[in-house]
Amino acid sequence: MENKQVEKTRTTWPSLFDNGWMEKFFNAPLDEFFTMGKVMNVPAVNVSETDNEFRLLIAAPGMTKEDFKVEAMDELLTIRAEKVKEEKEEKARYNRREYNYSSWVRSFILPENCDASKIDASYVNGELKIMIPKLEIAAPKKVKNISVN
Repeated sequence: MENKQVEKTRTTWPSLFDNGWMEKFFNAPLDEFFTMGKVMNVPAVNVSETDNEFRLLIAAPGMTKEDFKVEAMDELLTIRAEKVKEEKEEKARYNRREYNYSSWVRSFILPENCDASKIDASYVNGELKIMIPKLEIAAPKKVKNISVN
């Protein structure tokens, strides 16, 4: 008599216990735990410097100026953005409602030679511009040599 081994075939549906997802979930570093399943979309910031100011440019299309909150506290500049969008469609036979929420926060340490009280921000054509004026540093006074008679 021939001994046939029955070959097990996997279903096409994944099991909850396949691929070690539980191990990944419980052994993931804490920062990965909080971002699991989220797409982190923080815009890049272009920083430039002139003789009179520092400039931050952030590309943030699709937002309004009311979506931003810019704060300067002590040596820290914090930029927050939050956008909530809701679409509703009500017909005689069905209702459709979709929500979209996005937010991000960026913080920067302000340089010592800036005037935090005069920081200015504007949002035009999808671009947030933040101007941080430099403090006027008084030129050292010239020393006048006086000859002794």
